[in-house]
Amino acid sequence: MSWPGARSVVTLTLVYLWGGLALDVVISILAWTDPEQWFSFFHDSAPQGLEPALLRRAAGQWTAFALAQALALIFIRRQPIWLAIMAGIRLSDVFTDLFYMLSARPLTAHGWLVLAPLPLINAAGVFLLLRCYALLSAESSK
Repeated sequence: MSWPGARSVVTLTLVYLWGGLALDVVISILAWTDPEQWFSFFHDSAPQGLEPALLRRAAGQWTAFALAQALALIFIRRQPIWLAIMAGIRLSDVFTDLFYMLSARPLTAHGWLVLAPLPLINAAGVFLLLRCYALLSAESSK
C-alpha cells in the first residue's frame, strides 16, 4: 500500500462490510419471520393490510444486500469492482432509509435511535467504499 492511511482505509472498509452484512442478515430474518415484532419494536403497533408483505419485500432487498456484501468480502482483492457495486447499493439505501423515517409514523424512541443514523452511516460508507475501490484498483493496475 503506497500511502500511510491506505491500510486504515482497507481495514475500515472490511469492518463496514462485515457490520453491514451482519445487520442485513439480522433485519432480513426478523422482517421475514416476525413482522409483528418489527412493527412492535419500531412502531409500537401491529402490522395491518399489506404492511407485512411490503416488509417481506424489503427483507428480500436486504438479503440481496447481504449477498452482495459477502461477494465484496470474498473478492475485495481480486475484483475490487465489488466495492463500487456495494457503494451503489448503499447509496440506494440512503434514500430508502430517509423515506421510511419520513413516512412510517409513528416511530418508537428506540426506532428513531436505530434508524436515524443509518442514512449518514450509509452515505459515509459510499465514500469509504469508493475510496477503497480507487485504492485497490490503482494497486492492482501496477
